[in-house]
Amino acid sequence: MKIVKWSVLLAGFLLIGPGLQTAAGDDADECRPLTSPVTGEQRKYSAVADIDGASAYPDIVCAVYWRNNELCAIELSSFQFTAKVFDYHSGDEVLMTDAHYVVAAPGHQHPLAFASRDEAAEFRDRVGGGELLDYQELVAYPFD
Repeated sequence: MKIVKWSVLLAGFLLIGPGLQTAAGDDADECRPLTSPVTGEQRKYSAVADIDGASAYPDIVCAVYWRNNELCAIELSSFQFTAKVFDYHSGDEVLMTDAHYVVAAPGHQHPLAFASRDEAAEFRDRVGGGELLDYQELVAYPFD
């Protein structure tokens, strides 16, 4: 009887396990740290951090994905203290933990970072919607 139970468990792992690994791999393949920071118009959607050398992320969602899923404890500690985003209006660097974010704003597919909560709220009101988040809410947000 024990052999049958273990055989069923092993068969289930072999059938389901690879699919789970592929799904996780697909997310990671779409979101990779870049070798150099983003420039131009796309910079305002990106993030940078000093994790064993500079890491740049093509957008804030990608940075959150890596923070939540790919970093070990030491890397996560570095990320928490060094990750920066760029203010949507000025382009100035802002610590990711200090920034405020507007997510799901009409006409904007990326989360937008702002140096102040007031600027973020004003932008959200001006465009007619979106969610205003702080850092803790951002890293817990259910991005699809």
